[in-house]
Amino acid sequence: MKKILLVLLMLPYLLLAQSSLNLGLIGSYEWSTTKGSDIWGWVDPVDGGEYALVGLNDGFSCVNVSNPTNPVEMFYISDINSTWRDVKTWGDYAYVTTEADAGLLIVDLTDMSGNTYWHVSNFTHPTTGNSVEFTAAHNLYIDENGICYIFGASSANGGSPSDGAIFLDVAANATAPHYLGEWDDHYIHDGMVRGDTMYAGCIYAGELFVVDVSNKSNPFNLGTHSTPNAFTHNAWISDDGDFVFTTDEKSDAYLAAYDITDCSNIQEVDRIQSNPGSLSIPHNAHVDGNFLITSYYRDGTTVHDITHPNNMIQVAYYDSYSGSGDGFEGCWGTYPFFPSGIIISSEINSSANQSAKLMIYERGFTQACYLEGNVTDVSNGNNLSGASVNILNTVLPNNSSSNLLGKYISGTATAATYDVVFSKPGYLTDTLSVTLTNGAVTILDAALLPAIAFNTGGMVVDVAGNGIGNAQVVIFNSEFTFNETTDTNGNYNINNIYEGNYEVIVGKWGYITSCGNEYIATSTINTITLQDGYYDDFTFDFGWTVNGNASAGIWERGEPQGTNYQGDVFNPEEDVNSDCTDFAYVTGNGGGSAGDDDVDDGNTILTSPIFDATNNSGNFVEYYKWFAVGGGNGGPSTDELTISISNGITSALLETISINSPNLNSWTFSSFDISQFITPTATMHLIVETADMPSGHLVEAAFDKFEITTTPNAIVDIASQKKGKLIKIVDVLGREVIKPKNCPLFYIYENGLVEKQLIVE
Repeated sequence: MKKILLVLLMLPYLLLAQSSLNLGLIGSYEWSTTKGSDIWGWVDPVDGGEYALVGLNDGFSCVNVSNPTNPVEMFYISDINSTWRDVKTWGDYAYVTTEADAGLLIVDLTDMSGNTYWHVSNFTHPTTGNSVEFTAAHNLYIDENGICYIFGASSANGGSPSDGAIFLDVAANATAPHYLGEWDDHYIHDGMVRGDTMYAGCIYAGELFVVDVSNKSNPFNLGTHSTPNAFTHNAWISDDGDFVFTTDEKSDAYLAAYDITDCSNIQEVDRIQSNPGSLSIPHNAHVDGNFLITSYYRDGTTVHDITHPNNMIQVAYYDSYSGSGDGFEGCWGTYPFFPSGIIISSEINSSANQSAKLMIYERGFTQACYLEGNVTDVSNGNNLSGASVNILNTVLPNNSSSNLLGKYISGTATAATYDVVFSKPGYLTDTLSVTLTNGAVTILDAALLPAIAFNTGGMVVDVAGNGIGNAQVVIFNSEFTFNETTDTNGNYNINNIYEGNYEVIVGKWGYITSCGNEYIATSTINTITLQDGYYDDFTFDFGWTVNGNASAGIWERGEPQGTNYQGDVFNPEEDVNSDCTDFAYVTGNGGGSAGDDDVDDGNTILTSPIFDATNNSGNFVEYYKWFAVGGGNGGPSTDELTISISNGITSALLETISINSPNLNSWTFSSFDISQFITPTATMHLIVETADMPSGHLVEAAFDKFEITTTPNAIVDIASQKKGKLIKIVDVLGREVIKPKNCPLFYIYENGLVEKQLIVE
């Protein structure tokens, strides 16, 4: 039986991801007791001084960044506390909105004492006398004509101001703006305007709206388009006016590009994720020439080359937040328009004391290296669609695929000579070398040779060499998956498989699951030996049963879909890392918000198949469990996760996890000597139960990597450590492996932790 020793190594590792690329931090300014929100910039027209205008939870700050290595706060204006504060400028004035009922704050920037400002809530039309009042608004934008667009307005004094866009003329009167009209088809979360056209992020509609606002009393829609994640946060127009770029404020959401040369027929031309799989949320994107500068909450400031909007390529980033995932911490906004070229970003809580911080960056990026070409079938010259194209050894992800015409577009940030891998199911993979240059398009065509399918098979046996019937076999790679079951003699057959590397996982209740990587060719006859025992990482369905009376959050087997509540992970984002696949049992797995599929109004019980614990040398039951509880209005939660064992006659409680237990919201390991709790029999069950009783709290549980062993695994448990996302698994030579097989192995996490696993036969 394999024994696994996990040792936490706090060592630097050469293969870990960098925290920045082509963006250099040259200065910062921290506040001690407040959180940060949005940011803008202002240039003094007299002396050219550059200033960061920063929204804070408790007010507004002006910081001189003319010497970026030594920023100095010039003044601070206290205001009603609010999470949301947004800033724009016109001339020598800053205009600040907040969702607190403070009205529109107007600040005279020629007075660096910070003593000259106004709060204005009522605005009147200069000719009709019509007026509008708002005391709160989510956002604003001021165009090149001095028209201020107030987004998401409301009033504490009644009335119904537009929560779409209110048009104010600040050019006519900077401190008492004139009311001109409004657009109220949908709530606008954020937007921008150029040339009498408004580009609006209608977040709840999940759409980009393009609106003609040349007649402020009668705006009309030119066109709309849904955005990839249907939660449209902001939009920004390209310098030539032909393309719009949007963000969706959702986990793992896309930056998207749209051709708007015909607003009645808007076309999405590309979409990209800055850090796929990290769950980070994009927030605000701004076009600065050929670059799109974007703030990501937990991924910091990112830069994408948009020279070719149908081929957006990331060229820089600075990850300013220590954590990862889909929380609303880290970077709020960024401003890239200073004449000096510095980029400033506002941090919600990335300082050492978890408060607001101003980050000042210098540019180290240039245009990307662009790669494109065609992929064809070498036997007949036909174009191949859906072929994968992967540039190896790049710092940032660059996977792409060919379209229906066989054409692909890709690229990377750094000039070098690269190997490019072309692959497609049913074809032999081909690797070509190419030299890429910044700012240049390089053409690389590939012709793939059709692979020849063949039939193969194998056998699953026990340690005595006897065939094991009804064993489950899964053989897969990125292109194919084969699921088989052995016959009574332990044989299985695979039809129409192609030569290549495959993951091979075999299991049956009563045996230890085997998982490893195999190269399968026409001559391969694979014999897999399973050791006696009980092990289940839920790669296969071995027959665990579920019952109970909960209305939601029922135990289910699957790949965990993470949820968050107040900065804590509730439903786990991934299973235990050191097993064969990504499956676990979780209480509801619908994703979404923490309350969407948690345990509600009753209990849910997970029960194992029968196992035999009468081995003369003793038996230990081992597993990983997860429990998260919180929220609710009924006081502290009394909900629990209980794990019990039954011998078919009586049952015994192994452990109880409650709100007062350590290591909540994390995978934690447990090991128990069965004989210390109950008389071992051949008819044992493990029972895992949780409940929301009384109802009203958020309750999530998970269970993974169950094992019965004759010797307890010596584990230094790192499950409660904040490892972040697993980047890769490598062997001692730094070669990446997909799943554990050979020893020793190193599990590399994004925050710098390296977990060494020794597999001892």
